[in-house]
Amino acid sequence: MIIHDNKKTSVRKRVSTLTTAVSFTLVFIIGLLILVSLLILRRNLIIVGGQLVDKAAEDSQNILDETVLYRMEVLAINRAAMFDALLLTEQRTVETIALRATDIMQNPGRYMANPVLPPDPEKAGVYSAQLIRAQTNVDLAAINNEVRLLGNIQSLLLSISKSLAQATYLASELGYEIAIDKNSDEKSEFMDPRERIWYIMAKANNTTIWTDFYFDVFGRGGNVTCAAPFYDANGNFAGAVSLDIFHDGLDQIIVNTMRGETGYSFLINQYNEVTFPENPNLLNVEAAALVENEKSGSSFLTTDDGTELIVAYAPLSTLPWTFVSILYVNDIVAGAYENVEKIIHMKDEADRRINHVIIFVIILLITTFVVLSLPIALVSRRFAHTLTKPITKLSDGVRLIADGNLDYSIDIRTGDEIEDLGVSVNKMAVGLKEYIFNLQKVTAEKERIGAELDVAAKIQASMLPSIFPDRDEFDIYAGMQSAKEVGGDFYDFFIIDNNTLAVVIGDVSGKGVPAALFMVIAKTLIMNNAQQGKSPKEVFETVNRQLYENNKENMFVTAFIAYLDIPSGRFRFVNAGHNHPLIKRAGADFEWLSVKPGFVLAGLEHIVYTQHETTLGHGDILYLYTDGVTEAANSARELFGNPRLLSSVNTHKNLKPVDFLNHIKADIDIFAGGAEQADDMTMLVLEYK
Repeated sequence: MIIHDNKKTSVRKRVSTLTTAVSFTLVFIIGLLILVSLLILRRNLIIVGGQLVDKAAEDSQNILDETVLYRMEVLAINRAAMFDALLLTEQRTVETIALRATDIMQNPGRYMANPVLPPDPEKAGVYSAQLIRAQTNVDLAAINNEVRLLGNIQSLLLSISKSLAQATYLASELGYEIAIDKNSDEKSEFMDPRERIWYIMAKANNTTIWTDFYFDVFGRGGNVTCAAPFYDANGNFAGAVSLDIFHDGLDQIIVNTMRGETGYSFLINQYNEVTFPENPNLLNVEAAALVENEKSGSSFLTTDDGTELIVAYAPLSTLPWTFVSILYVNDIVAGAYENVEKIIHMKDEADRRINHVIIFVIILLITTFVVLSLPIALVSRRFAHTLTKPITKLSDGVRLIADGNLDYSIDIRTGDEIEDLGVSVNKMAVGLKEYIFNLQKVTAEKERIGAELDVAAKIQASMLPSIFPDRDEFDIYAGMQSAKEVGGDFYDFFIIDNNTLAVVIGDVSGKGVPAALFMVIAKTLIMNNAQQGKSPKEVFETVNRQLYENNKENMFVTAFIAYLDIPSGRFRFVNAGHNHPLIKRAGADFEWLSVKPGFVLAGLEHIVYTQHETTLGHGDILYLYTDGVTEAANSARELFGNPRLLSSVNTHKNLKPVDFLNHIKADIDIFAGGAEQADDMTMLVLEYK
C-alpha cells in the first residue's frame, strides 16, 4: 500500500506542475498572439481597407453591369414581341382579305358586278383602286366577269389601306391586279403581277408568306410584304392578296426603342445582315456579328476607338429577323462612381473606430493576464490533487479488465464524471461478457444459415438447365445471376415431343428465399402442364389458376413461353406481363417483338391469355431477358435501359449464343461500374438454324 501511495503522489505532483506551466504558457502565448495580431491588423488596415474599397467598387460595377444587361435583354425581347404583334396584325388582315376573295369566287351569286377602273393620274396622292393588266395582249373581255366579281372587294381593300396607311393588292392567275395605293399617277396600265416576288412565294407555298426586306418598285423605300392565296369555286389556286409595310411602319417600332441620347435600335436578317436602317453604319455591322441566331441575349462590345457599348438582341417569331438595341455604357455608369465615393467615406470612418477598439483590447488583455495569474496557480494544484487519485484507481481497474479479468469491479466514489466512468466501465465489462457469449451464438447461427443458403443456391441452380444441347436445328444458351444467395428469376427449355422445343423465362416478384420458393413452384407447374400436350395459351391459363390458389402473400410471376416447331420454324408464344423479347431476322438488326403483354401469373384467377404466332427462318435469333437487365443501375442511379440493351445486342449480333450472352453481361457490368446488383438478372438466347 505504501508503494501505491507514493506512486499516486508522484502523479499528482507531475500533473500539478504540468497544469500550472501549461496554463501560464497558454495565457502568455495567447496574449502575445493577440497583441501581435492587433498590431499587424492596425498596420495593414489601410491596405486592407483600400482593397475592400476596390472590391466593393468592382462588385458594384459588376452588379450594375448584370442589371443593365438583363434589362436591355428584356427590352429587346419586349420590342421584338411588339414588332411581332404588328406583323401578326398585318398577317391577320391579309388572311381576312384572302378569305373574302375566296368567298366571292366560290359564291358569285351573292354579289353584283362591280367594275374596277385603270390607274387615273388625277387620283395621285389619294388611295384608290386601280386595275392593271399583265400585258397589252391580255384580253380584258376574257377576264371581265372575274374582274367585275372581285371588284366587290374594292371597299374592303380601300378601308384597310386608309386605316393602316399601307398599300394592298389583289392579283389574279388570269393576269391582272387590283391595286390600292396612292401612286396611280406612277403606274402603267400594264404590268404582270404574277412576276412579283410575293405572288410567286404565295403560289409556291400555297399559304400565308412574308417576303424579305426589299425596295419598292415605285420608289417608296424599303418594305416587307405579307401575301396569302385565295381559291376559285373548285378549290384551285386563283390568285393572291398582299399588304406592304413600308419604311415608315417599321420606323415607328424602331424609334420607340431608343433610350437616352445615344441609344438606338435596328434589325438584322437570318444572315446577320443589317436590314433596317437601309444604310447601316460600321457599328451596326460589328454589333450584328455578336448576335446568335434564334437566341436572345445581351453582351458588351468595345469599338476600335475604345467606346463601350451594350448590345441586346431578341429574335422575331414571324420573320427570321432579330431585333437589336445598342446603348452607350457611359450613359448609365455615372451613378456607380457616386457609390464608390460613399464607400471610401465609410471606410475612413471604420478605420477610426477600429483604432479605438485596438487600444481598448490591449488594455483589457494586460489587465486580464495580471488578474488571472494567481488563480491559475491555485486551481492547477487543486485540480491535480482531486483528479489524479481516482484516475489512477480507474486506470488500474481498466488495465485488469483489459487483461481479461471481466469479473473485476472498479469502486470509485468521487460523485462526479470519474465515478460515472468507473460505473460505465463495470457495465461495459458485464456487457462485454454477455456480448461475447451472444456473439458466439450469433456466429454459429449465421454460419448455419449461410450453409443452408449455400445449399439452397446450389439446389436452385441445379433446377435450371445447365447442359445446352448441340443440335443442327438450333443453338440455345441461357444464364441466371441472383441479386442475393437465391432469387426469383428462372429460365427453362425442354423437348415436348420429337419436333417441339419449349422455352420459358420468368421473374417472380420480390427477392430472396420467398421468391425462390415461388419460382420453383411456377417453373415446375409450367413444365408439367407443357409436357401434357397443352398449347402455350392453355399452359399459362392453367398455371395462373393453380398459382392463384392459396396465394396469401399476393406474389406474382411475369413469364414468357414459346413453342418452336423445329422442322418448320413455326413459333407460338404467350407473354404474361413479361419484358418484350428481341428478335433478329437473318441479315437484319435486332428489333422488339412488339406484342401487347397479357396479365401476370397468379394476379387474377380467371385470366384469358392471347397466343401469338410467327415463323423463324434460317439464322433468326430470339433474345429473352428479365427486368434485372434493363434496370441494372450505375453509381449515378442511371438505368441500363432499353436503348442501351438494343445497342448492345446489335453490336454482338453475329456472335454465337454463349459468346453473345457473355458480351451483353460484360456491357452491363461496364455500365454498372461496380455498383451493387439490385435485382436478379436472367437471359436466354435461341438461334434457329
